[in-house]
Amino acid sequence: MGCIYAATGSRESDRAEGRGRCPALSWALIRLRAMDVLIHLFVGLHIIGIAALLGGFLTQMKAMGQGTARFVPGMLHGAFTMLATGVILVGLNEADGHHVNTVKIGVKLALLIVILGLVYVKRDEEKVEKGAFALVGALTMVNVFIAVLWT
Repeated sequence: MGCIYAATGSRESDRAEGRGRCPALSWALIRLRAMDVLIHLFVGLHIIGIAALLGGFLTQMKAMGQGTARFVPGMLHGAFTMLATGVILVGLNEADGHHVNTVKIGVKLALLIVILGLVYVKRDEEKVEKGAFALVGALTMVNVFIAVLWT
């Protein structure tokens, strides 16, 4: 199977300058692409977990102001989804040879454990204290900003 070369010059000059590419895919490339798809799938699921947790908080902000906020089941499910997909993402990235910032992951995990603890312990209460409810929302937002800004 022949290789495709840029139309800027002759085949020999393009090949010598490294502008050519061969369309034949090896099994390693197919595995790499499958791993990329898998990683992106779990990133999407991780974002869904964040949306469930943060969305539950944001929809109850008015109730928090009135002192009647509670942790809805979607918030707990979102936090568990974040935990599970986060652990899977670390494993997949390690398996794929990507560098994982373990300090960043440790900080995010510590924040998520505090969030999970608060939501799990107070999930059956009809009313949650403003401070505990606000702390969950603040820690969730801090977790998002750490993910985005800590590079």
